[in-house]
Amino acid sequence: MSADHGQDAGGVELRWPGKYVDGQRAPLVDHGVELVERERLGDADQQQIPPNQLIRADNLLALEALVRARPGSVDLVYIDPPFATGNRFALLRRVGDKREGSEAELRLPAFDDAWDGGLAGFLRMLDPRLRLIHQLLAPTGSLYVHVDPTVGHAVKLVLDEVFGPGCFQREIVWRIGWVSGFKTRARNWIRNHDLIFFYTKDPQRFTFNKSWVPHPKGYERREGRAAKAPGVAMEDVWNAGQSELELSGRASLDSIQIKSFSREKTGWATQKNESLLRRIIAASSAPGDVVADLFAGSGTTAVVANELGRAFVVCDHADAAVQIARNRLVEAGAAFELLEADGRERELKLAAIASEHGEPALEVLRRWMLAQLGAEQGAGSGPLAGRRGDVGLALGMPGQPVTRATIEASLDAARGQKLRAVELLAFDWADEDGAQLEPAAPGDGPELIPIQVGRGLFEPSVRETAWIDGGVAAWERPELILEVDELDGDRLRVELVDLRLRAPERLPEALRGRGFMERLLGWSVADAATPTRPCFVSAGVGARAGAREGLSLVAELPRCAALVVAWEDVLGHRHARRVELDAG
Repeated sequence: MSADHGQDAGGVELRWPGKYVDGQRAPLVDHGVELVERERLGDADQQQIPPNQLIRADNLLALEALVRARPGSVDLVYIDPPFATGNRFALLRRVGDKREGSEAELRLPAFDDAWDGGLAGFLRMLDPRLRLIHQLLAPTGSLYVHVDPTVGHAVKLVLDEVFGPGCFQREIVWRIGWVSGFKTRARNWIRNHDLIFFYTKDPQRFTFNKSWVPHPKGYERREGRAAKAPGVAMEDVWNAGQSELELSGRASLDSIQIKSFSREKTGWATQKNESLLRRIIAASSAPGDVVADLFAGSGTTAVVANELGRAFVVCDHADAAVQIARNRLVEAGAAFELLEADGRERELKLAAIASEHGEPALEVLRRWMLAQLGAEQGAGSGPLAGRRGDVGLALGMPGQPVTRATIEASLDAARGQKLRAVELLAFDWADEDGAQLEPAAPGDGPELIPIQVGRGLFEPSVRETAWIDGGVAAWERPELILEVDELDGDRLRVELVDLRLRAPERLPEALRGRGFMERLLGWSVADAATPTRPCFVSAGVGARAGAREGLSLVAELPRCAALVVAWEDVLGHRHARRVELDAG
C-alpha cells in the first residue's frame, strides 16, 4: 500500500516550502544510522520477541532504522509531537527536604518547540515521520496523533494525504479538565481541550476493543428496568460526560498538568496521563501487540504498554526524557533494551550545522564550547584554546578523544603560563573503554577540571546559559570514589562513597553546597566483560521530581576483573566509568 494518498482527497492538498523537490514529492532518505545497545535491563534475555526498546536518538533516524529492520511490525502508534507553540519547555525537579526547610526547585531547559518557518517548519518535520510510521505499521495497525487546535487542521490534511481520507476513523476531543487562574483570563472562550486523530492503515481491518464508562451511581433505565449494557458506550468526546466526570484516581482523565499532586508526575513539561494512554492502548491493541511512541517524553506510553502486557518501542532525543523513561521502567520491573544512535547521528548534526552557518561545523562548535567556559577572546595558544583569568581552557573536538597525552600537554602548557587550573571541555574521552583518567593531584601543578559536552550544546535554549554560570549543556565529570571489598563465595561488595567535584560552584544554584546524594538519581554496576548488561541497578523513584526513596549505595555482584559503573544525575546527565580491580 502506498504511503502517499493525496490524490484520494479529491484534489485537496496542503503545501509547504520543501514538500516538493524539482516538481516531485520530496523523497524519504535513509541516512543509514544504526541503533546500538547501551544497556539491557531487567530480565531482558528472557523477554518477548521483538524486545521492548527505549531509544535515545533523533526519531527520524530511529524510524529509518526501525523501518529498515522490521517494516510492518508495529500494531499501534501513539505520538504527541510538539505543537509548534514557539515555547521553551523546562524540566522541573526538586532537591532537598521540605520538612527540613532545605527544599529547592531545579528548572532545567528541556526542549524548544520552535521550528524555522513556523507552521511550515513544523510540517516539514512531521511529514516524513508520518510517512515512515505508515511503513512501520502492521497491515492492521492504528495511529493516534495528539495535537492541539492551533495545528490540528493542518495535521489532519497531512494525515489524509499519507494514510488516505478513508483511513480516518475519529477526531477525539479530550477535555483537559477544570481550569482556573491565569488560564481563565482570556477575553474569549476558554480553551480546554486537545485533539487526538485516530487513523488506521486499512479501514476494513484493524483492532478495536469497544469499552464502556460505568453508569453513574444510582443509574436506572426508564420504568426502573436493569441496564442492558455494562455502562455508557465510550464516545469520541472524552472527560466531558457525567459518567466520565465521576471517574477518580487512576481512572480520571483530567490532565496530569492541572493536578497539584499526582504520583505520576515526573516534572516533564508535556507529560500525559497514564489513564489517557491506558484507554488508547486497551482499545486499539491486544496483549502481545507492539506499541510505539516516537515522541516518548517521560515514557508514559511504554509504562502503560508494559502494564497491559504489550511490547513497546519508544524514542526521544532528549537525555532527560530518556532518563525519566528509563527510571520509570526500571521501577515498574520492565525488561527492555536501551538503544542509541551510532556515531553517524553526530556526523549528520555537524553537517547540518555547517549548512546552516555557512562555515565549518568545528568552528561553530569551537565558539559554542568556549562560550560555555567564558573564554576571553584571542587568548589561546598551543594545546590551550583560550583562557579565563588564571584558568587555561582546552577543547576536545568530536572524533578527538581525550587521552592522558592530551591532559599532560594541556597541563604542561598551563605550567608554562603559570596558570592555576585547566578546564578541559570535550565530547569524547578515551577512558570510556579504559581506566579512569586521573588528573594531576592538587599541589603538583595546575589542577585539571574535566568537563563533558552534552547533546544540549545543540539546543539553543540549553546552551544559552554557560557552564560557568550553572548551565547544563556541559557538566564536570565527577571523580568516582568507590569502596570494593571481597566477600565469601567469589562475590564483591561495591559501595558508592562519593562523586567528587573540583568546581562545585559551577553547579546550578539549587545544587550548590549539597552532597552528592542530592545529585544522584540512580546507578548501576556491570562486569566490564559485559558492560551493557548491569548485574546491579538501583534507581530510587528519582523519576519523580526530587524523590530518592529506595536508592541503595551498596551493590553485591559476582567477582570480576573490572567494573563499569554508570550513574544518572538530577541534571539529566548520564556518566560511566570503567574501574580496574586489583588482581587476586
